[in-house]
Amino acid sequence: MATYKATETVTTRPSSTSLFTIDSEDRYNGDYTFSRGDRYSATAPNVSPYNFTLNKNESLMNGFFTRIAVTEVVMNWTVPNINKKSNAMIVKYTNSTGDPLTATITIPIGFYTPSQLATAIQSAVRTTPGGDLTGFTMTYGAGNLPCFTYNVGASLSAAGVGFLPLDYNSVAYPYPSTTKQLFDVLGFTTINNAYTLSTSSGITSYAQWCRYVDIISPQMTYNQPLKDTSTQPVSRDALCRIYLDQVSGSFNANKVQAGDSTFTPTGTVPFVIYHDYAHPKQINWTPNQPVGQLTFQVYDDTGALLSDVVSTAPVGTGVATGGDWSMTLLVSEN
Repeated sequence: MATYKATETVTTRPSSTSLFTIDSEDRYNGDYTFSRGDRYSATAPNVSPYNFTLNKNESLMNGFFTRIAVTEVVMNWTVPNINKKSNAMIVKYTNSTGDPLTATITIPIGFYTPSQLATAIQSAVRTTPGGDLTGFTMTYGAGNLPCFTYNVGASLSAAGVGFLPLDYNSVAYPYPSTTKQLFDVLGFTTINNAYTLSTSSGITSYAQWCRYVDIISPQMTYNQPLKDTSTQPVSRDALCRIYLDQVSGSFNANKVQAGDSTFTPTGTVPFVIYHDYAHPKQINWTPNQPVGQLTFQVYDDTGALLSDVVSTAPVGTGVATGGDWSMTLLVSEN
């Protein structure tokens, strides 16, 4: 006869979780009457979705929880790759008598595919005063390599051409040397400073001005004992990092070669970012500490606030405004 022995049964269950959802439009407290008037006002508080503070009369979240993790992010990417930080550079050239001349060329702010950017620079260089650069040409993707190639061409009086970045911390360019200019978007190096009849840039980042952004909230990462680090000069504790290319896998999905005029890398046209984090960062939280006033900031890949390049002028004036974003966080009791 079989013998049965009683055993103790242990019941296990997953930790309790809740959702904490954030929307940058909530910086207006859901008041569209307010947001309609102040969305484009340079003096209004919280005007930028890339630098704002959420204020509510009550705590945003209460409860006994110890972990917060970002699980989803949606962001409308409306920051042009040619913006007020990346729309100008210096062209230097010689005339028929060998006199050195310089001029600043400025590209209208907007989104440009690599091919469109090459055409825009070609047009700007051809109209520089004091010399004959009407035969100047610039193309992208020669040999299907991601680089820009330029040639003085049939210009009668141009003995050579070169390019220079703008002087940092100047009246014309009041930004620090950590800022990415048009010169850098094109993949230019000191080789491109020299006078030449024909040469190419280095390998570019596909005419992208920004490759990723970091979303920061100092209050939410305050209790994080293990700090984030970075190879950037300034490290900040971040909620998450969003790589523009991770969202659409543009170069996997885009079968067009770099030399094709329709080659459209991520960030050279407006698009919607959506990312579902399979392994989100776990942020430590002190139990029974409520979530109160929160500040959110979005930094670009140079460590500067993304709001620095976004105009508060209405759409239609030549400069796009910042795009709103949403985030879902999973809050856990342990």
